[in-house]
Amino acid sequence: MNPNNFKISLKSFLQLLLVTCISSCNTNHQSPDIFKPVAINYNNRTIIIPEGFKYKVLFSEGDTVVTNSGIHAPAKGSHDMVVYIPIDSSSEHGYIYVNHEEHKPNALLGDGGGGTVFEVKKENDEWKVVGDFHAIDFSNVGQTFRNCGGTLTPNGTILTTEEEFPLSNTEINSRFGITDTTDYNDKRKFLNYGWMIEVNPKTHQAIRKIKNFGRYRHEDAQCMPDGKTIYMTSDNKPAIIFKYVAKEIGDYENGQLYAYQQSVDGESGSWIELPMQEDSLMNVIDVAIRKNASMFISNEWIEAVGDKLYITESGTDEFDFNNEIAMGGKPAKHLNELCRTTANNYRDPFGRILELDLKTNKLRVLLNGGVSKKDSRFCFSSPDAMTSVTLHGEKYLVISEDTNGNKNGSESAAVSAKGETYNEVYFLDLSIENPTLEDLKRFMSAPEGCETSGDMFTPDGKTYFLSIQHPSTSNPAPFSKSCVIAITGF
Repeated sequence: MNPNNFKISLKSFLQLLLVTCISSCNTNHQSPDIFKPVAINYNNRTIIIPEGFKYKVLFSEGDTVVTNSGIHAPAKGSHDMVVYIPIDSSSEHGYIYVNHEEHKPNALLGDGGGGTVFEVKKENDEWKVVGDFHAIDFSNVGQTFRNCGGTLTPNGTILTTEEEFPLSNTEINSRFGITDTTDYNDKRKFLNYGWMIEVNPKTHQAIRKIKNFGRYRHEDAQCMPDGKTIYMTSDNKPAIIFKYVAKEIGDYENGQLYAYQQSVDGESGSWIELPMQEDSLMNVIDVAIRKNASMFISNEWIEAVGDKLYITESGTDEFDFNNEIAMGGKPAKHLNELCRTTANNYRDPFGRILELDLKTNKLRVLLNGGVSKKDSRFCFSSPDAMTSVTLHGEKYLVISEDTNGNKNGSESAAVSAKGETYNEVYFLDLSIENPTLEDLKRFMSAPEGCETSGDMFTPDGKTYFLSIQHPSTSNPAPFSKSCVIAITGF
């Protein structure tokens, strides 16, 4: 063979090999092995996480908290949203804020919901609590009710949601056992619930209830980096996706509220401007429906990753949209395609993950819940709390389930037969364009009876904080009551 020909052939071969490799890498993406997924377990009374990881309980229901007035009292339970607030941008020293999704009377800490904040520090690869647990004082805003999700603002305050509200003063007492039904700010007491509240975690004090966000079953919120825009979800049937744009950076009290409207073909969407008068904001779900907003079924957590919003839709057994469609509401395109049964009735036992492109306003289903075709024991359903993290250069959604009883098949047959509740935490690689159930990596099997909630990573992605909410009281300690844990090993 002519040596020159050999050089040309070798060069051509290497070029072909490079092109083939690039093409293969682009079309057959392989997620890195960030952990070995844990096996399905329907007899679990504790935490099951992958080998090489460890957890530590940081804060539990009943731990002693201190109020701003110096009262020491047992901490509230139903731990939900967890926010890590770095000190000096550190991933090893910061504050943790926790919501309490309660609606009980409490003479020491205030009726209804609540929040707790405390300092944490990582030393010798282990997290420790520094100082006291501090109860948030909500007395200057007339107390709060079932604090669920929320968001950290760019200026360091917390926006905490009120997921539920009484429908009358009578219900405050008869249903929730709260005896104080006196008027607040010259209005009936029940009208003071159902808003979002801005909290200063460093002073342990609520600042204000922000009425311009609207009154409804606030589930979660996502502050955007511009310091003006906030996206919000509602745990309603029907649910509406809201956007709020403040007039001034960092001042969320004044601005404009919008509702999302999907295009008929589902390829785009728009934001409907809503009236900002108080009577409209008081009933903003109905106002949005009358303006032809898109309707969903129980939206839960919301997470921004780049120019995309990811939203959990937990679904429901059955729901009738007759009244809302007559008012002008438009069921989202995927509900008509996947969940419509007869006329305006919908059945959605599993729920899904939605993706909203903020550049085009196109909303699509990223991943539907359901039963795996490969393993009938594997059922992904009722996604709720959600966060994101970047590991080894890949972005992941971290998704928690919230099945509660056998919601018309939203649990596997094995769980349904036991009459118990088991929820799991999954990682989903966002570089997979059209993921399936088999792309979910099971990171945790949670203790029986609980939902995992309110999760968040440190900025370096090395610690994962989350709440174990309302586990079965028959579980062995420490998972017989609500708590916040830190998981390390990433």
